[in-house]
Amino acid sequence: MSRAFTTAPIAILALTALNGCTAARAQEIKADKDLREGIELTVYTQNFALVSENRSVQLPEGESTVQLTGVSRMLDQSSVVFSFPGNPVAHATSSTYDLGMDSSGELLSRFLGQKITLVYRGEDGRAGERQEGILEVAQPGNIVVRVGEKYIVNPSATIEAPANTGIVTIPQLSARVKADKKATGAMNVAYLTEGLSWMADYTLTLAPGSSDVGMECWATIQNQSGADYPNAKIKFVAGAPNRSVSAARKRKELFESESKAGAVPAAESPMELSANGFADAEAVGELYAFPYESTATVRQNQTNRVLMMNSDEVTVERDYAISLPTVSRWYGANIDPSDRHQAKLGLNFSNSAESGLGQPLPTGAIRVYESSKSGAPVYIGAAHIGNTPKDGKIHLTLSDVFDVYANANLIKKRAINKKQSEYTFEVVIHNEKKDAVDVRLVQTFYDNFTFSAQSVKGKKLGSEQQEWTVNVPAGGEVKLTYSVILS
Repeated sequence: MSRAFTTAPIAILALTALNGCTAARAQEIKADKDLREGIELTVYTQNFALVSENRSVQLPEGESTVQLTGVSRMLDQSSVVFSFPGNPVAHATSSTYDLGMDSSGELLSRFLGQKITLVYRGEDGRAGERQEGILEVAQPGNIVVRVGEKYIVNPSATIEAPANTGIVTIPQLSARVKADKKATGAMNVAYLTEGLSWMADYTLTLAPGSSDVGMECWATIQNQSGADYPNAKIKFVAGAPNRSVSAARKRKELFESESKAGAVPAAESPMELSANGFADAEAVGELYAFPYESTATVRQNQTNRVLMMNSDEVTVERDYAISLPTVSRWYGANIDPSDRHQAKLGLNFSNSAESGLGQPLPTGAIRVYESSKSGAPVYIGAAHIGNTPKDGKIHLTLSDVFDVYANANLIKKRAINKKQSEYTFEVVIHNEKKDAVDVRLVQTFYDNFTFSAQSVKGKKLGSEQQEWTVNVPAGGEVKLTYSVILS
């Protein structure tokens, strides 16, 4: 008959010495994770953040070991910085980061070859016989303990192991601290960690017949770092700084799989953020940060969204653009006059105070809605904007336009000489809308080009494109003709 085993809760005491330090025993100081103060999170869009917080400590004269729990599972130990604000007599000389363990099997494997105790229990659950032995095998479902001259295989007993061996069960950061004299005060620890990230997204709501629209910018923060950050001040940084992070990849993958299997629903413990709680963007080096003015509790395994900024007076202009077939002297025009070249709907606006904005806009997706007759929003398309500075120009291409299109036709071609040919085109632009619209037509030429005739004067876009803007009346059409010489 197979025998199961259980592991009793094991409290792990602190490290007594740090690798690479003196073998002399240093006094151990636990910095209570429930007494964390001054937590600040600077969160970047590349799935990492800078964490800074204070722990209250009482340092004896000489050397001591300060143990910090409640830290990220994904911190980069090479980035850790310790400081003692207002306490110049103390400084950190070394540090150790222990990832802890995730299972009783992993814990038991640390006791291979060491003495443990088997506790047999009666049907009432009370402890009975106790046996001491050496743990020889510690695998899931495969436990072997040597007791005297016998091996006990898969004992039906609770295994007790000593808690004073320096084994750490939860993530813990320890620092060896040297103080010239006794001191009480704050110890600040700052580190980079993966598992914290944010992104911006936008909603734009168009009102029929109006050039002023409403726009909102939202920040979404995700915490998969394995730690909570209570009452934290948060800055959301837009931009991509260079960095070097050597995270615990194996632990990261394990933690992500655990999070997917048993993540805590955000609704059970909401992040304490309120709308319009952001201050103006501030420069951070060559980047911009968006400070949240209040504090927030950012819990692990949660995704939360908060309104960063909004405006009801963003002035936009609709852009109807049609791309005509490319023309080349070598490859011809390849134009079928029966083809419909549909217009694309775009929106143009400026990130200026006059447009109701005027703040640096972080990169993100922007989803556009239009109010229907009933007042309900209708989704009409999406685009992506990059990091846009104050007064920057923004163009969004959203969708095809059903009732604005053009038919193009090559009506004449003649050779001028061995190196030049002239092409004459006729383009009919149709507008089946109830209102007149301005339509932009863009054509690409893969050769040097000059125009010998144009019914509507256009302008060059770079070295290969020509653009025309034509006003087309409601329910009507306009004919554009032009002759171009390619060489």
